[in-house]
Amino acid sequence: MTVELGGAADLTPDVVRRVAWQGEGLTLAPSAVAGVGRRRAEFVMFVEAHRGRHLYGITTRHHHGAKQVLDADARAEYARRLPSTPASTGPGLPERVVRAVVLARLADVLNGTAAVRPETATALAAMLDGPMPYVPERGHGEPGNIIALGHLFRSRFDGTLEIGEGMALINGAPVSAAVLTDAVLAGRGRITVAEDVVALAAVAARAPAEHYDEELARAWGDEHQAATLARMRDLMTGVTGPPLAYQAPVSFRSAPRVLGWTRRALARAEDDARISLSASSNNPIFVGPGVRPPLGEVLSNGGYHNPLAAPGLDSLARSWADLAQLVTAQVSRLVAAPDGIVAAEPEAQVSLLDMTSSGWAEEARAAAGPSLIGLGPGGQTDTTTSEMLAWRRACDAGAALDAALAVLAVVAAHTVGHRDETVPPGLRPLADAVASGFPLGTGPVAFGTGLDRVRAHLARRVFPEGS
Repeated sequence: MTVELGGAADLTPDVVRRVAWQGEGLTLAPSAVAGVGRRRAEFVMFVEAHRGRHLYGITTRHHHGAKQVLDADARAEYARRLPSTPASTGPGLPERVVRAVVLARLADVLNGTAAVRPETATALAAMLDGPMPYVPERGHGEPGNIIALGHLFRSRFDGTLEIGEGMALINGAPVSAAVLTDAVLAGRGRITVAEDVVALAAVAARAPAEHYDEELARAWGDEHQAATLARMRDLMTGVTGPPLAYQAPVSFRSAPRVLGWTRRALARAEDDARISLSASSNNPIFVGPGVRPPLGEVLSNGGYHNPLAAPGLDSLARSWADLAQLVTAQVSRLVAAPDGIVAAEPEAQVSLLDMTSSGWAEEARAAAGPSLIGLGPGGQTDTTTSEMLAWRRACDAGAALDAALAVLAVVAAHTVGHRDETVPPGLRPLADAVASGFPLGTGPVAFGTGLDRVRAHLARRVFPEGS
């Protein structure tokens, strides 16, 4: 299928999932292309009337060059190419993320704040028809996304541009919108996996049903905690084993609240992603004569700094790290249960995986630091933005949680299996997948392979095939 964009409001997390993660095609609606053409004509008329003014990256160069207005020859030379940008090195961003960046770059174009030509707009969209260029993941010490955008667009657009288009491509914050959306899309799958595994662990721990009672939703007063409680009740319906006569450990009673908080953090981040994807983020932006008569205006601004992205990503990283601690505590409690794995093992075997879970919990904790505004190298660039660092931390914390969940899934499924109890219907697909990847009776020599299979099964629900 092909997604058609008629305006920036069409840029949503679901469109990113379809185009960037699942590889669907993209086209610009004819009405959108016509609108781009009209805005370009207005922009050219404005620049002609104000070519003696300091218009950042239009009648002047960028960065230090902003102090001097260019003559006609220098202006024409500068207009044809992408302005200079720093480079970086190291591993590249995943293709799905780079595709999301291209999508997000279209927001300014469709909003009319980046007054590019229609042929530049359609060429930008057409990049999604082929493989993406290398874009470095690390080494981003710039305000905005100029390092990433320089790598992304230089080979395609250098030497093909006209006045104002270079800055419209390399300045702004489309990478920030893209990485926030990427973490949100991963989070959608991760939260359901976490709830499934934690519910299976609750069954293995014989947690009393009162820990998930519907009355708690009214008592706690939070729709997201209510959603987790309802889902866990559904998953655990049909439990056959006798419950504990007393309350389960804290990690099992706290789980619905922590999972519910994570749902809330994810919902907030998704709203931030929706805003970020459709917002203009460039510097400068052009506003047309309908807003600023008679010819419009070029506004220098801080659009390159997305204030929603890093805090949203940090919140997700913290939520994944919190869950990893909770999951590790549950692994330890299940391992120590007198009627659990230890009682069934001739020597410590699967029960030793609590050490693995502890290691992943520490990795998640280490990834959950704050991503604050950075201090720039000086001059005009006196601060930097930290969305790329925040995204990597969210990815690292999420991956650590995924690994810890794989351990908990194995320990919980084996605990129930050794008791020869029936898994509730809602959890049977998860238990069957664990039994297939890491069967009861697996020897230590195959623990790594089995754990990898379980983790891969869970990972496919976070990052579906094709993403």
